[in-house]
Amino acid sequence: MLGEIWREKGEQGLNKTPNFREIRYNEKRDKILKNAARLFAKSGYENVSMEKIAAKLKLNKATLYYYFKSKDEIFFMIQMQAIEQANDALGKVLDSNLGPKEKLREAIKSHVRIVTRDYITGTFRQRELILPRKLMIKVIAARNRFEENFKKIVLEGVEQGIFQEDNWKLAVMSILGALNAIPRWYSPRGKLSSENIGETISAFVIKGISID
Repeated sequence: MLGEIWREKGEQGLNKTPNFREIRYNEKRDKILKNAARLFAKSGYENVSMEKIAAKLKLNKATLYYYFKSKDEIFFMIQMQAIEQANDALGKVLDSNLGPKEKLREAIKSHVRIVTRDYITGTFRQRELILPRKLMIKVIAARNRFEENFKKIVLEGVEQGIFQEDNWKLAVMSILGALNAIPRWYSPRGKLSSENIGETISAFVIKGISID
């Protein structure tokens, strides 16, 4: 989970099997992140305090501070969770034996599934919020990894003569812009499910950039 991803990969750089205490610790962090994300979505980042997050979870402040040092860290971790999930999903698509069209279709659909989860959608609406520089640098680096891998899928199609070569990089940035805008208008109570949205956008994109 996210707590494990960040602490194991980011701080220790070790690939070890977590023990029971670590599992419980990571589960608690994930629970805090999901509940905090829903509070951010409902009330706005500026209107949510560590006290409100603790109250939502029926925790005392000292316990909450044991898991997270600040509200900035919580917001940062929610953002990183979504981006790392997107990177993991995209990596699986890249490593698959699918053709470029199917890879692009699956890449778009998996990204839509992630950004339309209720506890992620609200924070993505506020993602232009300025985090402390040292945290924002990490978010930007993770986003850049996603963008570079997404480009690889389209470039593969270009090199195979399946996707149009003219301005293909501009096409990629347009696709990513459309995908990243979804949380700004998506509603889980709307007529379209995340699957419907993913299918529709992927079909539109593939038709638009394909040669045949």
